[in-house]
Amino acid sequence: MGSVIRSVYGFLSRTVTERWAGSLHAGALVKGLYLQWMLGPRLRKAAGTAFDAGCGEQAQFARLLARRFPAWRFVGMDLKIAAGERRLPNLLLCQGDLSRLPVAGPFDVIWSVDVLEHLEDAEACLRALAERLSPGGWFFLHVPSLRQHHFLRGVDLEYGWLGPPGAGDAHVWEGFEPEQLVAWLQKAGCQVLACRFTFGRPVTVLKEVFMLAEARRIPGVGLALFPFVVLAAWLERRFGPRSGNGLLLLARKAAV
Repeated sequence: MGSVIRSVYGFLSRTVTERWAGSLHAGALVKGLYLQWMLGPRLRKAAGTAFDAGCGEQAQFARLLARRFPAWRFVGMDLKIAAGERRLPNLLLCQGDLSRLPVAGPFDVIWSVDVLEHLEDAEACLRALAERLSPGGWFFLHVPSLRQHHFLRGVDLEYGWLGPPGAGDAHVWEGFEPEQLVAWLQKAGCQVLACRFTFGRPVTVLKEVFMLAEARRIPGVGLALFPFVVLAAWLERRFGPRSGNGLLLLARKAAV
């Protein structure tokens, strides 16, 4: 019976992760949903080339979008890329340092999720990414906001149970102000079409429930919380929090 339950759980987890979510980690799930909600309409209208700047070792978002949009070609870059992952025909993963950005582009879509806070010169990286956008190209950015709020007792701000940070994981910036990011993007030649907070109270509470359960090695918590996290994120997107632990920006490079 136990093996049957594990098989069913594994099947459901893989299906949800590969087709809809990219990850069952509550925080990554919310960011992945926003990424699909904001870029999905653009990716459905045409084919092109997209770049995941700081895709993470598993490249979860790049893999998710490559499966959902086979007409597009995706490139993902990070300091470390996991070996042995199943290859996708329209996805190229490569190791590289975004502070030096060894790719030329141009790309029709670029996204960067919770990466800028790890870089010494975040503005220079943002400018370099914008330079690699095609005219009229789209830029999705998500970062932590400067003012962080936590609601559940026992949630360590540093999430110390995850161990010491690896290469490139430490935060250089505590967070960003909306006006700061808008100004940087405008200086880089992009028009900011959306700027909003994410991870308001309900979404953050669910994320913290997940983190506390994960710290206690409670099995299945990601799948159990999945519908509640999706609903909370959808409501947040619909009504918009006045403040939150994250910032989302959608910008477009001026067409020539």
